[in-house]
Amino acid sequence: MAKKIKIQSAAFKRNTLTVVAIALFGIIVLSEILLAFSIPWYLTREDTMALDVQRIKLRDSFDYARRLSAGVKGKDEVKQAEMRLVRWSLDSMSEYLRLNTDKLDTEDLKKAQGVIISLTQTANRIHKTPYSVEQRLDTSIYLNSLLIPEKKNVK
Repeated sequence: MAKKIKIQSAAFKRNTLTVVAIALFGIIVLSEILLAFSIPWYLTREDTMALDVQRIKLRDSFDYARRLSAGVKGKDEVKQAEMRLVRWSLDSMSEYLRLNTDKLDTEDLKKAQGVIISLTQTANRIHKTPYSVEQRLDTSIYLNSLLIPEKKNVK
């Protein structure tokens, strides 16, 4: 019949091997826990960085719009009056942003950026041609109807 073969193995120090296995297991578990907390923290940090980048872009476009609205040349009173309205809007917005920039989220920053782009486009348009056109009205027709008959022929 078949003989039973006795299997022999090397004699290991079981205490050292057990300690190493438990240590490796503990390191793996701790690293998984660390990853479980670090990934959401990293994503939040990246979102914060994106929010800071949006704030910087908002500030840069805001500065550009202010420089553009301050640069009206010439004696055209209509252009200057329209640019004063743009500057007034920018000044009002700057006061709001100074107080609330830290509280604004991504959506609010996008809306503010849209307003600044709109004001920049308006300022560019005013530099080319103003929205308003000054017209001289001939009021002599109306004034002559109110004058006494002997002074009607005055123009």
